[in-house]
Amino acid sequence: MTELPPTSPAPPATGGGTPSAIPPSRLLLGKLDRLRRRWLAVQAGTGVALAIVVGVEVLALAMFADWWFDFRWSVRLLLFLAQFALLNALLYPYAFRPRLRPPDDDELALRVERAHPRLASRLISSVQFSRPGSLGRGASRELASATLRQAESMAAGIDFQAIVDTTPLRRLGTAAALVLLLGLAGFYASRAVSLDLLRRALLANIPVPRKTRITFVSGDLVVGRGDVVRLAAVANGVIPRRGSLLVSGAGRREQSYEMEPLAAEPRRFARALENIQEDFTYSVRLNDGVSPAYTVHVVPRPTANPPECEQEPPAYTGLKPVRRLPGDLSLLAGSRLNFHAVATKDLKSASLRLAGLDERRPLAIDPAHPRELRGTIQIPAKGLTGFAFDLEDTLGMTSSDGTLYRVDILPDKPPQAKLTWPERKEELITRHATLIVGMDVQDDFAVQRLELKYRINTLDAGAEKSMELSLEGGATNRVRRRFEWKLGAAQPPVAEGSLIEFWIEARDNNDVTGPGIGSSEHQVARVVTENEKRADLLNRAGDSIGALGDVTTDQEKLNRSLGTLILERTGAK
Repeated sequence: MTELPPTSPAPPATGGGTPSAIPPSRLLLGKLDRLRRRWLAVQAGTGVALAIVVGVEVLALAMFADWWFDFRWSVRLLLFLAQFALLNALLYPYAFRPRLRPPDDDELALRVERAHPRLASRLISSVQFSRPGSLGRGASRELASATLRQAESMAAGIDFQAIVDTTPLRRLGTAAALVLLLGLAGFYASRAVSLDLLRRALLANIPVPRKTRITFVSGDLVVGRGDVVRLAAVANGVIPRRGSLLVSGAGRREQSYEMEPLAAEPRRFARALENIQEDFTYSVRLNDGVSPAYTVHVVPRPTANPPECEQEPPAYTGLKPVRRLPGDLSLLAGSRLNFHAVATKDLKSASLRLAGLDERRPLAIDPAHPRELRGTIQIPAKGLTGFAFDLEDTLGMTSSDGTLYRVDILPDKPPQAKLTWPERKEELITRHATLIVGMDVQDDFAVQRLELKYRINTLDAGAEKSMELSLEGGATNRVRRRFEWKLGAAQPPVAEGSLIEFWIEARDNNDVTGPGIGSSEHQVARVVTENEKRADLLNRAGDSIGALGDVTTDQEKLNRSLGTLILERTGAK
């Protein structure tokens, strides 16, 4: 910094007032300011060097202790806060407090005078004379100005900054450089371990580095009571032949189980614990690596009590709803099965698993009643074989496979139709005849539609045709009647030699899974001439007469046998 020329003395004061202060000396103030900055810099450097020496050593000691004892995070937090407090305690008197309360000009002037006694209070006096009000009544400005000029003259050849002792700074700086260099060299040489230890010292949540590092553990688990728990860990670095699973429970001593590596993945070690009944903590030891302790919390899995079931038959059946036991669910296809079940725990979610359909349906959970399960199952025509509940409680625990409630689907059978007339499978008729068709139709619930189906081989290439028959009284579950089929009125007329294939087709009122359609056996009517019909009638009459004669003969034989039997018994008496 370039020094300013000394200030010329001010002219003498006039009048009888109080003398004012003399102008300050830029030379002296500039030298004092440079002295102040140098002293602050030396103090700050000394503090930083001391902090480096102590901080590196304390950090190295803390990292070693952490490697040896594997401190918990809370302990590492206390060590971190202690190191932070120590560094601040070292820096405060050297770097922070001098900056907050730097020495004023008077204190610096006194230090210079102690180092250079020949100044003989001229420096401190010159600093004070330049302050307003420093010259009292009767004081001589000429004397004060003369003192200032003498101080400037003597200070011009003095290096104020030389009075600052830099010996402690040089010594601590050298020590700090050596400690820092050694620390960095050691850190680099053991970087595989030191980097993680440094991160742990800075409160990172990572494991202590070992020859064998455990990079994965199953962690905290929540399992169902009685389940099989499979615990695993993955090792890096030196892979041991086997490991140890350390298990401890409430009121029990620690137990050790061997963990074997998997054949397909030698770095992964696993162990299964069966039939778990209570909580426990565990850790894994692989060579010199030990995992943190984890907890396995055992809770009962949610289950559902046997549901209350109600079957709603399809509306077309006209049947009323009926209660059904969960062990007796033989249900008509198209029915609705309403159920209500209660779970053993509060539920987060639930679904209905439909066996045979490979389908899951979510069930709504009422927040006011988190244990109740309500729903409806529409019974299909086929496929459904049962249902079960899949539950998840508020802890995230799911149910086991649970009870499967068997469902037997009863199909609505189609109507059973039968031709009761004509009796013969093939009937001979004339083209003007009226064919009597007798029928007997039955259904489980109601016959909705009845049709006479037929084909005539000489008309429309034998295409199938139908004729709806009246039910005479509406839908009913049984129809027995005769229908007069006036073939003589058919248009176009039926030609002689035609074959008429006919049957009855019935349709029920199943509007859910149906309708069910049932057909009778097929019969044939052959259209013949009148002469052929007469011959047929005569043959049938002859057959009837022959049959009657056979009956008469059999009756006579029976009478003779009966008479002989009576005579034998009478003679015996």
